[in-house]
Amino acid sequence: MRQIDRLETILKAAVLGGLGLMFYAKLSDGTLSFYINQRFMWLSFVAVLLLAVLALTLVYRLIERRASAEELHDHDESHAQAGHEHGHKLTWSGVAFLALPMLLGLLVPARPLGASAIANRGIGLTAPDRPGSATVAQRAVTGPRNVLDWLREFAGNADPVAFKGQAVDVVGFVYRDPRNSNEQFWVSRFTISCCVADASAIGLLVQTAQAADLKNDGWVQVTGKLDVGEFAGEKLAVIVPDKIVPVDQPQNPYLYP
Repeated sequence: MRQIDRLETILKAAVLGGLGLMFYAKLSDGTLSFYINQRFMWLSFVAVLLLAVLALTLVYRLIERRASAEELHDHDESHAQAGHEHGHKLTWSGVAFLALPMLLGLLVPARPLGASAIANRGIGLTAPDRPGSATVAQRAVTGPRNVLDWLREFAGNADPVAFKGQAVDVVGFVYRDPRNSNEQFWVSRFTISCCVADASAIGLLVQTAQAADLKNDGWVQVTGKLDVGEFAGEKLAVIVPDKIVPVDQPQNPYLYP
C-alpha cells in the first residue's frame, strides 16, 4: 500500500473522528442547544455514532489493506496501485475544508445569539409560529408566561389597553434599539424553529429609569405590570417594572415556537 494512500486514509479517519468528537463534546456540555432546536438533538446522537463507525471502518480498511498488500505478488501490487492512482488523489484543500468546521467547533467557545445579532436582524414585535403548529387560540398557557407567550397573547388582541395592569414576570437579555428612549430597553429572547439560521429576535419593551444602568446582553428577570407605551410611533404594551434582577443565562437560552 502506497504511503500517500495510507496518509489519505489516516487523514479521512481523523477528520471523521474529530467531527464525531466535536458533536459529542457539544452534546456533553449542553452547548449544542446554542445551534439547533432541542427536538433535533437525537439526530446529533445518530451523527456521533455514524461518524465513529465511519472512522473505525477506515482504520479497519487501512489495517486490512496493509496486511493484504504484503501478500500480493509484485505484478498484482503494481496493477492495483496503477488503478488506484486514476481514482483517488490526496488534496490538502479538501482535507482542510472538512477539518475547518471540526477545528472551529472544538476550539471556538460556543455562545448563543445575543444583542449584536439583533442589530443585524432587527427585533420582532409579533410571535413567530412554526408552520403547521397550533393557532394562538389553541395555545392556552396556565403557568408563567415567557416573552413568546406574551407576544402570542398580544396577537390575539391588538389593543394594548386590554392588557393594562396585568402582572408580568419574564427572563431575557437586555437589548437597546437605536430608536429606544434613554428610559427604554427590550427584554429579549431568540426563537428558533430548526437552527440558528432561522432564528428570530423577539422582545417586550420595558420602561424604567434604570434602563441606562443595564448593559446589552446582560440577562435579567423583569417583574412588574403592563401599561400602554409607544415605540417607533406605534402604541404597544410595555412593562413598567417593580423589580429588575440580574440572572444567569438559562441553560437553554432560546425559545421554541
